[in-house]
Amino acid sequence: MHPDKLEPFIETDETGCLFDRRVRDHVKGNVPESESAATEALAALRMASHGMRTMTDRWLERHDLSEGRLGVLWMLRFRESMMLGDLAESLDVSPRNITGLVDHLELDKLVDRIPDPDDRRATRVRLAPAGKQKLSEIKGEMGLHRTGVVAGFTNEELKQLRHLLLKLIQNMPANKEKELEKV
Repeated sequence: MHPDKLEPFIETDETGCLFDRRVRDHVKGNVPESESAATEALAALRMASHGMRTMTDRWLERHDLSEGRLGVLWMLRFRESMMLGDLAESLDVSPRNITGLVDHLELDKLVDRIPDPDDRRATRVRLAPAGKQKLSEIKGEMGLHRTGVVAGFTNEELKQLRHLLLKLIQNMPANKEKELEKV
């Protein structure tokens, strides 16, 4: 759902905190009271995440990019070149996915595949001049895109938002499993 469609449903409660009237109405009677705060918070997170993804996808489409393709370009921006496997690992995508992303970027002449000087069987990827130009063109827009989303937030609120989101990530099952593997 587009963020503009949410605004009529966002209200302020008696403590001055925002809430979504639709979610709160649904929670009442359908969710145990002990879970209502978590349910409302996670619903807001899902809506924010969806809105961010939609906004980002639309912005990237105007530049003939996807989030994955931008990720590849961004990862290569300060490196001479990278192995495909290292690129996949850095972006946390499958080797098959990285191959498809690089294929599209190569067709658009934004990256080049080059042979690895140390291993004839291996292929490296580097940012092509057109890729450097593309990143240069959109870098300023990226900043405007970011700051627009957090307009009106204080630095303290941004710090708290960062903290809470990273705390949420730490609680996610995949991260808990990784921690257990270390023990």
